[in-house]
Amino acid sequence: MENKEPPDGSQPPRFRSDPRKLKDLLRRVRPEVTKKDVKPEDQVPQSPQSLQQGPVTPASPLPVGQGEEAKKSPLPAPFKRKIDMTGPVLVPFPLPEAVKGSWVFRKKKNFIIAAVVVLVVAIFFGKSILSGITGKAKPSLKETMQQQQQAVKDAPVAVKGFKVGRFNYEDSMNVLGTIKGSMELKLSFEIPGVISSINYKEGERYEEGALLVSMKQDDILLRLKRAQAAFNKAESQAKVTENEVAENEKLLKMGAIPQATLEKKKLEMDAAKYEAEAQRLEMKANEAMLEKSNLYAPSSGMLGGLNVEEGESISQSTLIGTHINTEYVYAEFGIVERDVQKITLGQKAKVFVDSYPDKTFEGVMDNIAPQITGTSRTSTAKVRIENPEGVLIPGMFARVRILLYSKKDALIVPTDAIQGGEGEKFVYVIKKPGEAASAVVAEGEQLPADAKEALKAKAGSSKKAAESKNVKAGSSKKVAEDKDAKKIEEGTVEKRPVTVGYTRPDYSQIDAGLTEGEIIVLTGFERLEDGKKIRLIETQEAEL
Repeated sequence: MENKEPPDGSQPPRFRSDPRKLKDLLRRVRPEVTKKDVKPEDQVPQSPQSLQQGPVTPASPLPVGQGEEAKKSPLPAPFKRKIDMTGPVLVPFPLPEAVKGSWVFRKKKNFIIAAVVVLVVAIFFGKSILSGITGKAKPSLKETMQQQQQAVKDAPVAVKGFKVGRFNYEDSMNVLGTIKGSMELKLSFEIPGVISSINYKEGERYEEGALLVSMKQDDILLRLKRAQAAFNKAESQAKVTENEVAENEKLLKMGAIPQATLEKKKLEMDAAKYEAEAQRLEMKANEAMLEKSNLYAPSSGMLGGLNVEEGESISQSTLIGTHINTEYVYAEFGIVERDVQKITLGQKAKVFVDSYPDKTFEGVMDNIAPQITGTSRTSTAKVRIENPEGVLIPGMFARVRILLYSKKDALIVPTDAIQGGEGEKFVYVIKKPGEAASAVVAEGEQLPADAKEALKAKAGSSKKAAESKNVKAGSSKKVAEDKDAKKIEEGTVEKRPVTVGYTRPDYSQIDAGLTEGEIIVLTGFERLEDGKKIRLIETQEAEL
């Protein structure tokens, strides 16, 4: 076997083999070698099995011209390396001489490059030729993007609609408050003393001027009698001195007494009068003291609370109880700063209490405090409620609903459907394809009588033609209904200005710009403009 290197200088192909198979191959190709020509280091170790089989004979004689190489090595040229019999061994696989000598094998790199270039050129020119044949040039990236944007712009916008209707429209503000009596007074005596009698119990009604509580009056009566006696004495003394002055005036005219004596008597008379006046005032003071020892009702009502008992000593600062008038009551509550401008005097209100859950009490805004106080920045307001039956008791928890705005049979739309700024408000009104046909009919009603008759005749003939085709209508009816449904769902929008009468968070009242039954857009405003195509996916109605 001749050992020739490949023409391009590459290593011959190799493959891995089992050691046992390699040993058998070596036995077939190894020439006969004498023991004297084989060196100890060149001997190939043999397994015990090979020793039992005997010496290996070559499959063919050594080629001519390689005798000296055979002497130098006991192995042929392709097997000069020392072979490790313990693992797989790489064995050369020679290629045929026809393959090695071919032009493709020697120029394989150039051939692969040329093939790739030809393939790329064929692909490029093939597309160009195909485009020329079809006559359609490939659009650029910018044109493609513009076409996509235009397609998105022209596509119908899916929106939700709202049907405009008429309702009784109201806006109210709900607050929490407390029931207060029309009059709530703290009762106390103006003088100290001892309680002698209490004439009414807590919650017991009484009329104006009724005697509620009395103190012991013995000392006060004694002082009063003494003042009366002193007043009577002073008054008598004043009369005596007045008579003496009259006598002295007569004596002075007669010349019996000097002028100084008369003047002296007049001064004595003035002193007596002053003394009588002082005693009279003292008597009045004791009468007032006697009056203050009794506690009278300032108006009709009842005792809201009684804090004393009979026989108890009291002073001016002692709280006897509370007088409450409930002929009418107030629902008192606080209004935060941002809502103060919403309420005014005279507004109607409804009051609800937990004691009577099924009953509504009507009231009127009666008072609004002129200042905002406290850390919560609130103003106190009161709603007056008539309470003839006395069912509303001070201290009850109240829920107040103040009616801020009210209008009957008003056009209502959702507040979110109204677009625009402070100066101009507008909505998008949905125009369906079917509305154009109805408009044509409406205009046809204004035509002359002859034209109307012609239209009627034409409609009659069309009706007869339709009746003659009833046989085919069975299969096409469903298709027509689907088309009608599609027409109802699709349409265009009209940007229409409106006049808003009142606005609340959920619904707004429209004064002008819309009519009952029209459908306006609720969603998708960012993609809408006047005349834009839309697809109506849902229609809502107001729930008031």
